[in-house]
Amino acid sequence: MSNGPYGQTTCRCGAVSLLVCGAPLALGRDAGGEPVSFWPLVAIQLGQGADELEVSPSGTGGDAWQCRRCAERLLLAHDDDDLAVLAEQEGADEIAPALTPVQQRWLEALGYRVAAGE
Repeated sequence: MSNGPYGQTTCRCGAVSLLVCGAPLALGRDAGGEPVSFWPLVAIQLGQGADELEVSPSGTGGDAWQCRRCAERLLLAHDDDDLAVLAEQEGADEIAPALTPVQQRWLEALGYRVAAGE
């Protein structure tokens, strides 16, 4: 991780936290209309709760990272595309628009709407 801007996301019960560094590649909405952000996997690090983190196949070709205690999903990771989908972070107003067309089509095929300049 770099020394650039960073943030933290924590599950509901506080057992697992993730650190994110830099700016998201893009913002968008999931299939249910909830705001999400798209990040390179290298920008995300486990902050705490390694023993409480469960990583399992998501059915979309990626892995869901969730808390064993409260079952909240924190992240959907796609190793092959070096891409992660997180719930929208407070203050994520700086965007590094770097999704490739292939990544954008793939996200849209999964039901995500990628926001243009949002």
